[in-house]
Amino acid sequence: MAVSRGGAMAEKSRVSSGASSALVHEVVAAIRSEPGEGMVALAELLGEADVAATEVEQLLASVQESQQLTARLRRRATELEALFSTARELVRLQDVTDVLRRLVERAHELMGTDVTYLSEVDDARGDLRVRYSVGTVTPEFRDLLVPAGFGLASLVAESREPVWVRQYARMADAPHDAAIDAAVEREGLVSFLGVPLAVGDEVLGALFACNRHAHDFTPDQVLLLSGFADHAAAVLHSARVLADSAAARARAEDAYGELQRHLAATQVASSIHEQLTAAVMSGATIVDLVTTLSGRLGRRVWALDQGARPLGASTGAVRGLPARALLAAAVRASQRSGHAEPVDQGGDRWLVVAILGADRALGAIVAESEGADAPADDVVRPTLERAAHVAALVSFKRDAASALRADRRARALLGVLEGDTAQAAADLSAEFPAKITACAVVDVQADGVLTAAAEAVGDEGIVAVRGAHLIIAWAVPDATDATERMRRMIADRLRRPGIRAVVAVVDHAVSLRSAADRAARDLRMLVPLGIADATVRSDAFAPYHVLTSAAPDAVSRFVEDVLGPVREWDSRRGTALVQTLAAYFDGGGSRQAAAVSLRVHKNTIQQRLERIWTLLEGDWDDAEYRFRVQAAVRLENLRLRLTAGG
Repeated sequence: MAVSRGGAMAEKSRVSSGASSALVHEVVAAIRSEPGEGMVALAELLGEADVAATEVEQLLASVQESQQLTARLRRRATELEALFSTARELVRLQDVTDVLRRLVERAHELMGTDVTYLSEVDDARGDLRVRYSVGTVTPEFRDLLVPAGFGLASLVAESREPVWVRQYARMADAPHDAAIDAAVEREGLVSFLGVPLAVGDEVLGALFACNRHAHDFTPDQVLLLSGFADHAAAVLHSARVLADSAAARARAEDAYGELQRHLAATQVASSIHEQLTAAVMSGATIVDLVTTLSGRLGRRVWALDQGARPLGASTGAVRGLPARALLAAAVRASQRSGHAEPVDQGGDRWLVVAILGADRALGAIVAESEGADAPADDVVRPTLERAAHVAALVSFKRDAASALRADRRARALLGVLEGDTAQAAADLSAEFPAKITACAVVDVQADGVLTAAAEAVGDEGIVAVRGAHLIIAWAVPDATDATERMRRMIADRLRRPGIRAVVAVVDHAVSLRSAADRAARDLRMLVPLGIADATVRSDAFAPYHVLTSAAPDAVSRFVEDVLGPVREWDSRRGTALVQTLAAYFDGGGSRQAAAVSLRVHKNTIQQRLERIWTLLEGDWDDAEYRFRVQAAVRLENLRLRLTAGG
């Protein structure tokens, strides 16, 4: 019996132990289940296990609390995994747009709200614009702009704290905007939770979770959305830092590239400068310099004088230059700035740099440009500016040499004009071996006029200053035209109107000194005659030289100049052509009166007059010429009568 009872008790114990084990497993399974799941089955199992009702109630409450805690831990684990995933993407940041889009999508999944969106600060005023959204149904809301100071977004940005509203329409903590309210109404949104995207003291935007029904957001939801917002802020901040770094790197690369171009341009300019300097040392002219520049730069280059006209060999390419007025303006601008200045005309561009003297522009250098932003101009500009300095040295050297030569020639010319000795003539021939054909006297006196005139005259004559007059001994065929050009140049240079000039011919019968004296006397006669701004020939005053000259041979020289061929014909042939002219003029130009006076036939008078016209080769229709011939005839007749009477 004892054995039987012991076996029964053991069996009962085994059954009880198995039931307890099943109960424990059921309790553990219930705890791991979602809240509310398995509670009925657990209650029934506890009832079968003869557990007191109060204990069952306490155990079920503990299981339910454990279910909620387990679910919360499970949710937090999921949230943390999502945040860690976002953090990993942030570390591998490649495409900001893609990272933020996926961040909003994950926040939307975990928050379980109807709509989730991210707004970013749009400008300096603090306006917020929707950039990324999930769950929206209206296009207006996907690009919604919230002005600063309005709506829940501005409240979040200003407070820098999470803010939520159960019903947006009743929100009174921030001003409403009609456009925002209309967009919210069309989207059907009611409750909002917004958290700021902040880095340091700067708010970059806000992250929102919204429902289309009234809802009280929990602290867990606020914490979860805040975690995503922190990551979004880090993404935006990193993107801005990377963008700033990229911009800084690009600027540094641009600066380095610019430095390299500048160094290369400087090296090229220095090389050309050395070549130009060497050319100057070997006696090159400014035209030679621009020829060298043209070859090194691979473009056309011109040298200009003070009037913006092409110099020397460069004049053949004048068609490639802009208008002279534009060039002159660019030269003035370059003179002020000290740098090359651009000139644009007809879609083309040139670079102009002034050749500067002590107080004025001596000329300019002009080069073709490849355009307003042409990199090659980085070389051309400094090269032209250096070339202008070299050209200025050439000009100074040339001016110094010209001044010395002009001074020597002026002394030689003055020696002839004031002494007229054989030595003076020899000195003049040594300085200027060309044959002098005329002498011009100009009524001008100013500083620098001798150098300027000598430079303009060049090897076509010699220049000197005597008293208040500029004397030019010309060796050109047309001295009158050359003197007029010189007179205009001096007037332009000195900005002095009214300058007069007289030109006298120099030949075997008239010495240089005599021609200069006669031209000076004639120049004085221009003032009472009211003649200004003109160049006249001394021959125009020939009839009056007899009256104003103190020279003993003035009359005979005048008569010989006018009637020389006729007198020689009479002398060789025994004719009476001079007598015929006298009778012709005495008779008032009547052939019949002359024939009666000389007692010859009228046809004889006609034949003699034709011979006279052939010998004198003058224009008998010119009243001035007729006057000179008549004056010479009367002076000759007067001499003959006085000689015969003596």
